[in-house]
Amino acid sequence: MSRGTLTEIANELVDQFGCRETIVDDVDELIVDGIRGAVALRAVADDLLARLSDQAERAGTAKRAGMRLRELLCANGVASAVAARVIRLGRAIAVLPGLARHSRDATLSAEHLDAVARGVSHVVGRTGETIDSEAIGEVERSLIGYAVAGSTPVEITDRARAAAIEMRAENPDDDPDRIPAAEDTTLNELGWNTGGDGRLRGEFDLDTLTAERLITALDTASRPRPEPDGSDDPRPVARRRADAFAQLLEVGTRGLGPDALSGAPRTEILVTIPVHADVDAATVTAGTASLTWMGPITELSAKLLSCDARVTGVGVDLNGAPVSVTAPEPRLFTGAARRVVLLRDRCCIKCGAPASWCDVHHIIHFADGGPTAVDNGCLLCRSCHTAVHHDGWDIVMGTDRHPWLIPPAGVDPHRKPLPAYNRRTLTVMEPTAA
Repeated sequence: MSRGTLTEIANELVDQFGCRETIVDDVDELIVDGIRGAVALRAVADDLLARLSDQAERAGTAKRAGMRLRELLCANGVASAVAARVIRLGRAIAVLPGLARHSRDATLSAEHLDAVARGVSHVVGRTGETIDSEAIGEVERSLIGYAVAGSTPVEITDRARAAAIEMRAENPDDDPDRIPAAEDTTLNELGWNTGGDGRLRGEFDLDTLTAERLITALDTASRPRPEPDGSDDPRPVARRRADAFAQLLEVGTRGLGPDALSGAPRTEILVTIPVHADVDAATVTAGTASLTWMGPITELSAKLLSCDARVTGVGVDLNGAPVSVTAPEPRLFTGAARRVVLLRDRCCIKCGAPASWCDVHHIIHFADGGPTAVDNGCLLCRSCHTAVHHDGWDIVMGTDRHPWLIPPAGVDPHRKPLPAYNRRTLTVMEPTAA
């Protein structure tokens, strides 16, 4: 394998190992040695890819192909998220000799090398030192030392942040009133992109004070809430945090004005519904609803949105031209009707979340002809609202004119009605009113 192109070498490896059921014999020493060899091969491949990426950028290969460098990598089988790391590492190897040496020797993984590269970049950006300065060289050597010693990429990044803060503090030429990088709001960044599965993914870089507010708010809003039957909150921590983040958005968009609890929602969401008309049959059918930013949604999600957001429905024909606009205001619980529902329910009827967190849910969906009336509304926080629309929970208005919850069969095979949260006591209530 000492000769031939990289493609030929890769093909030879495939021929040699691809058809084997087991790579080595079932001997511990051989298996561990094989793992080490595979890790080394991966490090070599990552180094080659990073250096080739930098070469393609310098030589203008991507430009002549009519693509950006990331597009060129993706077109040749590199995942988009990995392409960003490859490009970043390739550029770093070209200017950081210590990093380049460890990359070529395959002594560190691409993840560790990338952490060092990002750490050095962070220090350069926060201190104003040039990339070829002795101070940055010392930072590079220090971070590589931590990587070789077994530190994780996250720990390496933390070391770089600490180094930047120390260098700023030790520089006598700096303005003593200058804000530390960790507390500088002008460096804050937030970005997002939509994945192939239609879900939104993002990242942010926040100053310590904003981060503290965010973590404190999420920690407060993500505390476990018991189920209606008193059992523990089944949601994992990550799910509770995501629900808390969604709730913060809900509370934030409602605002803090005098009509925050009784006024109409302040977020307007545009839902586009393609309309297919059959002239001969004189019928009109609706296609898949679509949001402005996130694309197609199911009918269930459209109904969930219609409960307590200002939704403008725009019907379009096959050519994309608008043919109708649906005004939503008459269906919203506002003013006196909303205040009466808040007075009756006090909180989310399922989990007890504060009323200010809650939507007013149409028990009989507005889209199904349900009226916007007190006896057809109840308070649900966003996570419980989603559970009602998607997880099989039902709500009925009892003869006592209070809402009652009916759990899905997976929670209670008998589906025994449960009273609203504000009406539960230590004594089990008989569901006669339901």
